[in-house]
Amino acid sequence: MTNTPRHMHDEPRCTTHGALVLTLAVAALLDMGTSTALGLTDHAPSVPVIMFRVVDAYASPATLIASLIAGMLWLRKGEKAGQLFFSVTLALAMLALLDNVVGLIVSLFDKQDHPADLLLSASLVYFESIAVFAAYYWKFDHPYQVRIAAGENIHPGIVFPHNTCAFDSLTGWQPTFMDYAFLSFNTASTFGPTLPIPLRNPIQIGMMLQVAIAMAVLIMLAARAIGLIS
Repeated sequence: MTNTPRHMHDEPRCTTHGALVLTLAVAALLDMGTSTALGLTDHAPSVPVIMFRVVDAYASPATLIASLIAGMLWLRKGEKAGQLFFSVTLALAMLALLDNVVGLIVSLFDKQDHPADLLLSASLVYFESIAVFAAYYWKFDHPYQVRIAAGENIHPGIVFPHNTCAFDSLTGWQPTFMDYAFLSFNTASTFGPTLPIPLRNPIQIGMMLQVAIAMAVLIMLAARAIGLIS
């Protein structure tokens, strides 16, 4: 009887890992789309904008390649190597995301030939941040959730409502991809955590960073709207 719950707990963990690897690949594609849209915004960019575009030109393909390698390792059940490449992919995705955010803000100060492409870039950055931070929260929370489900007396990185409910059906519960995607979407949309509570510092730092990115995109959109009205 002890083998069945363990199998049930391992299956969602593996499925969630694979889904998040795919999410980071999607984030890399969104990043490439953002770079393309920003390139159409201004045909005579300033030096700072050119610098950020050069960084992104290497970060985005590197993120996509790393995510593909992580995906192949996941399919071949190479857990240790897969975790390593997942961490590399996440770091590259975070770098590409931050580069796009800064590049987006700097582009506001350039003369824009096609302002609509700037708004498209902002939308892509928003969705990219949701994808990247869903993987980020999994990275810094899920190992604790696995250890708690195994009976270890520690606290998780994030307290989900499921962790505090006394339903028998939630005994040994572990968050899945949708739980982290839901958390990431809510954090970006409401500028802070809603029901899940961050307990560990990496999660708190990640939420502050994601809220800062969401606010930067919102301010950029507001500034552009005011400019169009003027």
